[in-house]
Amino acid sequence: MPSPTRLQYPDLHRLSAPPVIGDLCPGYRLARWDSPADLAPDCRDRLHHILRDLAARAFAADHSGYWRNRVSNGFFDQISTLALVLGPDGAPVGWGGYHRRRFASRRALYLDAAGVVPAHRRFGLSAALMAHFLTREVLAHPLSATYVVLRTRHPAVYSAWRDGLGRHRVHPHRERPLPVRVRRLAGDAAAWLGDGPRLDPDTLLVRDAYRMFDGDIYGVRPQSGDEHLDAYFAREIGPKDALLVVARVSAPALVRILAGRALARRSAARPPAGVRHRGTTRDGVRRSVPTGAGAGGLNPGARP
Repeated sequence: MPSPTRLQYPDLHRLSAPPVIGDLCPGYRLARWDSPADLAPDCRDRLHHILRDLAARAFAADHSGYWRNRVSNGFFDQISTLALVLGPDGAPVGWGGYHRRRFASRRALYLDAAGVVPAHRRFGLSAALMAHFLTREVLAHPLSATYVVLRTRHPAVYSAWRDGLGRHRVHPHRERPLPVRVRRLAGDAAAWLGDGPRLDPDTLLVRDAYRMFDGDIYGVRPQSGDEHLDAYFAREIGPKDALLVVARVSAPALVRILAGRALARRSAARPPAGVRHRGTTRDGVRRSVPTGAGAGGLNPGARP
């Protein structure tokens, strides 16, 4: 197991602004920059290449033009926190970050592009990363709510946030109109993103949100497994469109979610009586057992 305080991956050595290193979940660590603007140009180039290559693996599509434009337009100077997920051998296997903002006079986090490479998705890394971000930001302001804002065209992302926080805390909700506060907050966020004219204020659908991509965003059409939700995304959200998701997160709700995740992990580690974890059953058929990754929601997966 790599040292908990040293970075094993060569491209992360001798950075002008070293990251904070900590455990994320068993076998995985987090390298977090709380002031990416402090990175020198050569260090930014190294991280740019890491992010570009991770995105290509996570989305099965070429995102090099997207990342090149973002970096040239000041990505490292603008993002509040940037993090890499490090695998058991110390190599990056995922990433994420957020912008600390105020929309409609409310404290908000805008979640930046994030993803985990396919070989490591079954371990709940995306959920652990989002829980890490929210713990730092929401519990620092326990007396008031924090709004989380993101753009996505992946139905599983929307579904995971809705399942994790509760449907009444995640918007849009197709069965009821948007609260006035959420409508205003979404409008401010869209204006900040440059999407103001493209936002439908009733559905929070953003037309041509991913216009900066030269090719496909996903190499394979994203699905959640929910037949009705997948049909809605396929019907209403075009190849370059996105849904602007707004979630309200309070400290008590987050504590309940974190407690539920901890309980689910313990339960997943103990197989039911009479059930084997791995190997061959008595009938000679080799079976796999679900790991319980992502239990408790907040598992956005790969998301531009």
